[in-house]
Amino acid sequence: MDTIVAVATPHGFGGISVVRISGPDSKNIIRKISLTDKKKDRFKHQAVTLVKLFDGDGIPFEEGIITFFKKPHSYTGEDVIEISCHGNPSVISRVVSLCCVTGARPADPGEFTKRAFLNGKIDLIQAEAVASLIHAKTEEGASLNFKMLHGELSKKMKAIKKEIKGLLARIEFELDISEEDLQPDLVSGSLSALKNIQTTIKSALEGHSSVRMLNEGANVVICGAPNVGKSTLLNCLSGIDRAITGPEAGTTRDTVRASISIGGTPVTLIDTAGLRVSKNKIEKEGVIRTKKEINRSDCVLALTPADEPIKKKHLNVSSGPTVHVITKADLCSKKKICDFKNRFPGACIISAKTSFGIPALLKALQKHMGLFSSLSPLVPVATGRQSAILKKTDRCVQKSMRLLSFKGDPQLELVSLELRDALEQIDIVLGKTSTDEILDSIFSSFCVGK
Repeated sequence: MDTIVAVATPHGFGGISVVRISGPDSKNIIRKISLTDKKKDRFKHQAVTLVKLFDGDGIPFEEGIITFFKKPHSYTGEDVIEISCHGNPSVISRVVSLCCVTGARPADPGEFTKRAFLNGKIDLIQAEAVASLIHAKTEEGASLNFKMLHGELSKKMKAIKKEIKGLLARIEFELDISEEDLQPDLVSGSLSALKNIQTTIKSALEGHSSVRMLNEGANVVICGAPNVGKSTLLNCLSGIDRAITGPEAGTTRDTVRASISIGGTPVTLIDTAGLRVSKNKIEKEGVIRTKKEINRSDCVLALTPADEPIKKKHLNVSSGPTVHVITKADLCSKKKICDFKNRFPGACIISAKTSFGIPALLKALQKHMGLFSSLSPLVPVATGRQSAILKKTDRCVQKSMRLLSFKGDPQLELVSLELRDALEQIDIVLGKTSTDEILDSIFSSFCVGK
């Protein structure tokens, strides 16, 4: 491979910036543009060296700290040089230009991590975790992606692969060698093992939506009939007067958004126009937009006021996760609140004016969206690619179980084919058999210096 160079720190002014070089000519390049007082080997593995950097005319223009990582004990698995110097864009641009003149080329987005993958330093799941960790919006998201980067999900996938390979060996022994009756407990043992594999896959898939929300944020729609307290609730949860409120129905005609954090997850609250039949063109458009937001949401807060009858149509607003919220509890007696709790045991009874019931509402939201802490032992799939491939693996496992449960002789030849397909899917998740197009798609989303 050739030698690449890029800035590894964010662009702009700062105390320090880092330029990273990776490839076989890394050491030669830094020797050509720097000078140090050391007479012997200037750059030792994992040692820092103070140098002066020189331009093409041999004139010093900067001092920097050089750190050398000898292959294969580096991030990319190649010889890597990191130049730490003053965080001035003009200085950094000069350093990168000199590196290119003396033998390097500008790195493509994600090329350092791609080389780490190609050189066997990380698998594809860990490579995807690098990008997710960089772009995580919360501490929870960063912590979860750190677990992925250090191989928690990869270990689960490799354990599944080992289990499937063991099953496949027993079944193909039966097909190729055994002339006697079936091995004792072959079918029952295989079914039991496949059931355990299916449980592991299911737990990984179940958390995918939660991981997506941790990394990208969640959308929560506040909906209901006009004047049920949607805007007041938005203001209460966000802590600011984001939406205009008033006693007149239909104050909100368009969507109003506010951002909060729930259990470490960034959440966008969306206040919407009241749901009702109207001849007013603007109000009708507002209702259409409300329904679109509901369809795109991760969770819906369906509001009904405590001072009006509650009907089923007010609650059946979404097929997705929905929390029934009874508002205006400040207008109710304790007896009426108890009555609501008995009639609607799953509802959250609140007053946005007094903040009564708000902590319980936030807990209910967290539960309905399936959010979990990064400290949880659950290790879910983190990307859509991983989810899609793992679903294919699950289908192969299900087909294998059905074939083994077939009355009469089990269809071992077909079971063998399904298990081989499942193994192939696991290899694709780990990046063992990924095409160049897939790899380019994954790494192109990275920043240049990573």
